[in-house]
Amino acid sequence: MSTAEEQQISIDDVSEELLGHKRDFDEKMAEVTTLAGAEALRREYLGKKGPINKVMGYMRVLSNEDKPKLGAVVNEVKSQVEATVAERMQKLEFADIEEQMKLERIDVTKPGLINSQDIGRRHPLGMTLEKALDIFTKLGYDTVTGCKDSPEIETDYYCFEALNCPKDHPARDMQDTFYLTKDLEYMLRTHTSAVQIRQLEKRKPPLRIVAPGRVYRKDDIDATHSLMFHQVEILALEKRGELDLGHLKGTVEHFLKGMFGPNIQVRFRGSFFPFTEPSMEVDVFFRGRWLEVLGCGMVDPRVLEMAGIDPEVYSGFAAGFGLERFAMVMHQITDLREFTKNDVRFVKQFPHFYDDGLEAFLEGKVDNTPVVDPRGETVPQPFVDSLEELKERGDVNEAPAAEETPKRKKKAPAPAAEIDVSKLDIRVGIIQKAWEHPEADKLFCEEIDLGEEGGPRQIASGLKAHYNVEDLEGRKVLVLANLKARKLVGFPSHGMVLCAVNDDGKVVFVDPPEGAEVGERVMVAGFDGEPATENQVIKKKMLDAIFPDLKTNDEGVATYRGTPITTSAGPCKSELSNASIS
Repeated sequence: MSTAEEQQISIDDVSEELLGHKRDFDEKMAEVTTLAGAEALRREYLGKKGPINKVMGYMRVLSNEDKPKLGAVVNEVKSQVEATVAERMQKLEFADIEEQMKLERIDVTKPGLINSQDIGRRHPLGMTLEKALDIFTKLGYDTVTGCKDSPEIETDYYCFEALNCPKDHPARDMQDTFYLTKDLEYMLRTHTSAVQIRQLEKRKPPLRIVAPGRVYRKDDIDATHSLMFHQVEILALEKRGELDLGHLKGTVEHFLKGMFGPNIQVRFRGSFFPFTEPSMEVDVFFRGRWLEVLGCGMVDPRVLEMAGIDPEVYSGFAAGFGLERFAMVMHQITDLREFTKNDVRFVKQFPHFYDDGLEAFLEGKVDNTPVVDPRGETVPQPFVDSLEELKERGDVNEAPAAEETPKRKKKAPAPAAEIDVSKLDIRVGIIQKAWEHPEADKLFCEEIDLGEEGGPRQIASGLKAHYNVEDLEGRKVLVLANLKARKLVGFPSHGMVLCAVNDDGKVVFVDPPEGAEVGERVMVAGFDGEPATENQVIKKKMLDAIFPDLKTNDEGVATYRGTPITTSAGPCKSELSNASIS
């Protein structure tokens, strides 16, 4: 169009052009048969370079009177196009569902042998649990289940207090627990460890038990987290001296080799659990990398005392693992939610290979000799040694979309970021106010200014045995700020004050230097990354990985892996030398 012609254009001409684009769009959309096609057409007409948005270029040649009207005209046509797209996509979705239902229809009146290709498969969680229980029962462990011996609705005593988690322990984080009563007395159990106490009260040692069951945590549902999952707990108790750390490690290694094959590599790492001492986390080297699979330790004497058992007479060990974690590692499942979708196509992907062990499965040694039915008919063996064999036999019904769409190459997983002190947001704060917790003997409550716009934070600290209230107010301290807020015996606490602790149990503040500014983040040379989010700190167990390397040196200087922890005014120090920091 020439400049002269452009100068003669009116808002009515623009409207007519837009309506023409709309008619073309409607004709093309009526012929679309797939969701992808509908979305592509939408982008073609409504994208930045689409014909509808190009009409906005007429703004410069419209009269001042018509210019305000152009936006309204364009928006009206856009709304009509969007409505047409939504309506068409809804019809296509319904059509896809109906077609899929026809393809996946199961005739329940057919005999199982005739309809053998549709018989389904064992669920991976069921197979994993069956194998785990088989290993432990062969070692003499009794299986404990049922609502009387292994209730899913637990009391505060069995779930926490009897397991060495007092009222002020961080494991009682209200954000992690489904409480059922206002007095916090009843809850959905957060772990199967509660079964230990019930069995110790019910049975006299020696004993060996394995307890599988569902547990519940308040968590965001995603590919690796769920509100409900399964745990398996073991407990062994004998006369003192008959079970030691070597027996625990031997039992765990025997179990893991039974699950992953005899050549699996196993390593033990020191850790912390309230109900065991010492405690360890266990990793296996599987498919080219180390993977954490379970936790274990020697039963803490205080747990035995709570159950009425003399720790001078009896001792033992305990271990626990998540069933979903094992199944995901075994079968390379990337999304936890698949376990509960009840999709037969998902279940059919997992052959039953536990009978011969994983190693035999990977080497193709599984026996697939056809089974002879008692009635004289030869029945196809339902268990195979690979997904490819299932496809060859025609036992896998693949969705049509999967056949039409070319497979995309999986992106290589991004390398896991190293967990170091830079993930902690440690800041200089000043205690403005401190008082004794009204319901906890060991806690102080504090208001600490971190220079934040929202005002001072409330933090509870277990310092009552080491300081007086007057020692706290006006004192500068270091605060770990990127921790989730939680209630400690009813007091909302959002952060943690860092202290040095020596082998004698003495606790002393780690002090920022004179001149350090309130709210300033302390740093360690060579570790200058961005801090993690509050959720990441908890879910990735960052404190367990970082705190063992936080210590004071011979001069009392706070360090991380030997490098001083500093502010702009200098290094942070404590009165205690060669002490751990927590």
